[in-house]
Amino acid sequence: MCDNKDEHSQDDYKETNSPDGNDVSVEKGFVTEDRDGASIKPELKRLPRSQKKRLKQELATQRKKEMRKEKKQLQKQKLKEKAKEEKSKNTSEEGVILPTRKEMREEMKSKLETAMMCGQRICVDLSMENTMTTKERSKLAQQLCRLYGVNKKADVPAHVYFAGFDKNGELYQECIRKIDGFEKYQVEMTAAPVSELFDVKDVIYLTPDAEDMLEELDKDKVYIIGGIVDESIIKNLSKQKANAFNIPTARLPIDRYMKKKDQIHFSQVLAINQVFEILVTYLSSNDWRAALSRGVPERKGYIMKE
Repeated sequence: MCDNKDEHSQDDYKETNSPDGNDVSVEKGFVTEDRDGASIKPELKRLPRSQKKRLKQELATQRKKEMRKEKKQLQKQKLKEKAKEEKSKNTSEEGVILPTRKEMREEMKSKLETAMMCGQRICVDLSMENTMTTKERSKLAQQLCRLYGVNKKADVPAHVYFAGFDKNGELYQECIRKIDGFEKYQVEMTAAPVSELFDVKDVIYLTPDAEDMLEELDKDKVYIIGGIVDESIIKNLSKQKANAFNIPTARLPIDRYMKKKDQIHFSQVLAINQVFEILVTYLSSNDWRAALSRGVPERKGYIMKE
């Protein structure tokens, strides 16, 4: 005669997974609680295996939805905090709300679009590409990039032209290679030479070799900057180009407002982006002293007069 046992046999106790994926306790086929000790509804304690599997899938799907919802709410909260932080950064000490980066970009784009319609016309003559070496063309591409950066940030941007610009030439290909978004520049790029693009009587060619000094900027005139990097500094190159088409020339008023420092080397030959920065600074300030101090680097050997 066998002794009666109070304990259940090993088959009476099994461990399985609850419908939500957690471990559960099963006593004689009845689901009693999950691994965390949470009780399960009585009507779910005894279910066929197929129903348990289906229920497990449904609850898992529901849990995924809840997790996605929680994730979205967390992302929204982070965006709110970021916007609040951005607003705090864009508030001055006086409590004035400053424009956001997006607003600044939109304003900059709007100013450039306005300049393209009615801004002061400044043209870079790029028809002398064949006189430059590969290294000089590479430097010129960098200067064009800096010029555009100056115009974007200018209080009063100019209507910029790149004339005599051959899209099949090495300079254009170098610009594409070195400058991201070059083709989207808000600049009029054309292969037409200056002499065909504008009426000659409306053009003034800027060159340090000119006899006449530039007094002011005339809204109706087009100011030409010779698009050339000449490391050997051949004199009268841009002046000869202007004379060939009977275009008047002028030089920046450096001698009037600046004087030579105590050094050996002096030069009024500036990079095209430096000449351009002087012009657009004058457009917004109407002050040659402010414009020249902004655009003429000290290494050129000039300082402002008292």
